[in-house]
Amino acid sequence: MTLIRELIVDAYGCELELSETKRLEKAAREALEAEGATVVKSSHYKFQPHGLTLCLILKESHFIISTWPEYKMAIVNIFLCNDEMDTKRVWKAFSESLLPSQVRFHEVTHEVGMNPIKKSA
Repeated sequence: MTLIRELIVDAYGCELELSETKRLEKAAREALEAEGATVVKSSHYKFQPHGLTLCLILKESHFIISTWPEYKMAIVNIFLCNDEMDTKRVWKAFSESLLPSQVRFHEVTHEVGMNPIKKSA
């Protein structure tokens, strides 16, 4: 069984612009690559009148950010399937592109390779 950690961050009071797709993608790529992750594809959707969702597909899983500029809020999901990589280091590097005044961390541990529980009929 392998334990995989996922980090979800609620970032409040973000001081930097949350609708700049290119800037956020560049910051995410730099933070991920510094940790050794490999981006294989990216996609985004800009909402009207504002906000966006940006997804980077990684060899190691994914990085997703959804933003609400009108509330100066973003939710970031960092999921790395390599136990040598640290989601909090990725967050620390990426957070400089948001400059939040407050954050709330949600850490989830996934057990991969575990046998499913069988229910009797």
